[in-house]
Amino acid sequence: MRYPQLLIYESDGRLAELFRRQCAQEKARRFALREPRGQESCLRLLRRGGPSVLVLKAGKDLVREMTLLERVTWLCPEAAVMVVGDAENAVLAEVAWELGASFVLFPPLPREWLTAIVDGFLTRHDWGKRPTSAEPSDEALLPGDTKGD
Repeated sequence: MRYPQLLIYESDGRLAELFRRQCAQEKARRFALREPRGQESCLRLLRRGGPSVLVLKAGKDLVREMTLLERVTWLCPEAAVMVVGDAENAVLAEVAWELGASFVLFPPLPREWLTAIVDGFLTRHDWGKRPTSAEPSDEALLPGDTKGD
């Protein structure tokens, strides 16, 4: 089995720094941290197989970022993809869910949750299956039938 890998696709390095600090505090690395700069290198790393999480920061070049999200969900369905944004944007979050994101983290949700969420995806035991989306189902959002008949 391959060593778990975390890929961070962003332009400013802030998310990668968050994970570097976590690794330094824990004094143990449970995953390989990679920062691919291009879509093809990102896909090449994910195609190697094994437990993989792609953290995709959205907001700078939406067409490119959402295209990568769609390509990863189609070409590497076993990889978990988390889309992270800096500003509250319900429309962009919905697009990310629709394109197959495993988790979407936009304000008002705190960015500090990201490391724990990634750890959860990297340590699950059912690799090889498509990760279950964390998006709530329609049944959880809609009240039940309240008719009395």
